[in-house]
Amino acid sequence: VTVSMRDFAGLENVDAATAAALMNFSYYLACGNTDDAYKSVKGVSSKGVWESMAKMCVKTGRLDVAQKCLGQMQHAQGAAALRECEEPQEQARLAIVATHLNMTKEAEHLYTACERWDLLNTLHQSNGEWEKAIGIAKSKDRIHLRTTYFNYAQHLEALGNVQEALRHYELSETARTEAPRLLCSLGDYDELENYISQAQDAKLYRWYAQYLESKQQLDAAANAYRKAEDWLSLVRIACFYKDVEKAMQICHESGDKAACYHLGRHFEQEGEIKKAIHYFASAGRVQHALRLAQQNNMENDLMSLALSSTPSNMNQAARYYEQNEQFARAVTLYQKAGNVSRALELCFKAELFDSLRKIADDLNADCDPEVLARCAEFFMQHEQHDKAVHLLSISKQFERAVDLCCEHNVKVTDDMAERMTPDKAAMEATSRANLLLRMAKLCKKQGSFQLACKKFTQAGDKVKAMKCLLKCGDTEKIAFFAGTARQPEIYVLAANYMQSLDWHNDPEIMKQIITFYSKAKAYDKLSAFYDACAQVEIDEYRDYEKAVGALRESHKFLVKSNGTTDQVSELDLRISLVERFAEARRLAKTDADKMVQCCQELLQEEDIEAAVRVGDVYAQLVEHYITQQDNVKAHKVIEQMRQRQIILSPYLDKELVEQVYAAVGEPVPREENENAVDEVGDDIDEEIRSEEGDD
Repeated sequence: VTVSMRDFAGLENVDAATAAALMNFSYYLACGNTDDAYKSVKGVSSKGVWESMAKMCVKTGRLDVAQKCLGQMQHAQGAAALRECEEPQEQARLAIVATHLNMTKEAEHLYTACERWDLLNTLHQSNGEWEKAIGIAKSKDRIHLRTTYFNYAQHLEALGNVQEALRHYELSETARTEAPRLLCSLGDYDELENYISQAQDAKLYRWYAQYLESKQQLDAAANAYRKAEDWLSLVRIACFYKDVEKAMQICHESGDKAACYHLGRHFEQEGEIKKAIHYFASAGRVQHALRLAQQNNMENDLMSLALSSTPSNMNQAARYYEQNEQFARAVTLYQKAGNVSRALELCFKAELFDSLRKIADDLNADCDPEVLARCAEFFMQHEQHDKAVHLLSISKQFERAVDLCCEHNVKVTDDMAERMTPDKAAMEATSRANLLLRMAKLCKKQGSFQLACKKFTQAGDKVKAMKCLLKCGDTEKIAFFAGTARQPEIYVLAANYMQSLDWHNDPEIMKQIITFYSKAKAYDKLSAFYDACAQVEIDEYRDYEKAVGALRESHKFLVKSNGTTDQVSELDLRISLVERFAEARRLAKTDADKMVQCCQELLQEEDIEAAVRVGDVYAQLVEHYITQQDNVKAHKVIEQMRQRQIILSPYLDKELVEQVYAAVGEPVPREENENAVDEVGDDIDEEIRSEEGDD
């Protein structure tokens, strides 16, 4: 049995010369020698042989030789298709040749190999293989899925399969136009109505309503328009029937702007201007409403419409009022539209002072300087100085604004002060500083101390700024300002202020006082402060040991401050006396006799009062004798205190004194301060009795 090779199928009956030429062609082609392969078959004239060679080229992937074979075959259509093909993949172009040689399987393989699923989809469609085409579109070529469905629907329509065609039109999402076209072309209007009812699509209902309207079936068309929610068309039909009430009801229920606009045009044509304006406004077509209001001199409606409209419409309405010399309304609209300059011009022209005052509150630096100056001049003439200052400030006339404030004592607020403060680049440094100083002095005079502090600081006078801040009494701000200013005088001012506070009960304040005096190197003041600390310890707490420590610190800083010899000597004496008494207090527990001796020696000192409270020394002796149950000696010491006119109550408890006098059998003496209190009480009682007698 003779079996032909694949490459020579269909060439079994050729002559020997042709067979030899084909053998050489196949051999040279397999070797890649295209020129010799083409020369070996150049003398062959049979179209069948050239077709077989073209197929051989498709199978071997030789596009260049296949193109020559198509030319020899005189296959004009295939050659033209290959020449016009602009696909970048060679396999795709080779598939074009295979398609024209009826090599469908080879074309499919070539498209698959180069992954040109779109061309493979088209090939299946051309061959009527719709299931394969849809399968490729679903899995590989989804971008052409709807196109594939549409092409298949057209194919089914041509075959008369209406239901399947409609289903595939739906899948291609073209049913809104294709389904009515198909059913109308078949004249199946009942099926068309059923299809639209089942689809429940607003656009289909609208198309169907238009179709019915074209057939003069207006009631049915209105029903379809309602299902499509096409309110404009419903109003149009209602107006055609002169059923205005129904049209108004539709507009009210739907709120559709297009429907309201159509009804407004209808009322305009009918001469019902009020209603037309209302529905134009409801439709958002305010310009039409304004036009009607102007044409018919409906000024109240025009004003309300313009105020709720755009700036351009406001300007248009304002020009209308201006032409009709209704300047107040024109000013209101110009202002609301942002045309402040024109509004102010009208205010000056028509002397609308109330409107001018309202506009002035909204003026800013972007306005025309001349306009601002005119407004300021107006307010100065009418003695509204605060508004004039505001306008002068935003028009950069800072000196005039400050002059006006000083001249008429205008209350300077924080915002006003900021507006009157020029930028550093806007004014020469010296002039700016002088201006700020004047403003600061005015704020200080008005009691705005924090604002005055800020302006003094901006002017560079931090000392005066600190003095203003001290009057505010804000300790936290004072401490912060002193820390940032870093000037000795300011440190001293802050520390002096803090000494007026309850510093002996607040360690933080005491620490700040010491820190500020130290930073200012004010050693004399620091020495005085430690002296005051020592005195507080003595007077308030009778803590002489702490007092000694404070006095030593005072002595250290007094020496640093180059204090006089007399001052240092006096402080040395005080320290010595306080140390002796502190030592005596310590001896009370260990050597009582020594303590008594020290106290008696201290009482003999001439300058004891300058350092130690004599009452504390006597009290120490009294407490010792009472502890020893020697009431006689305790009584003797108390009598010595009375002889030196020392009030007992700050040093000795009343019960303790009564106990001593009771032990020695003597009455407790009354002190001078108690007598004074009794006398005052008696005087008050006498005054009360006299007033009651007068009544």
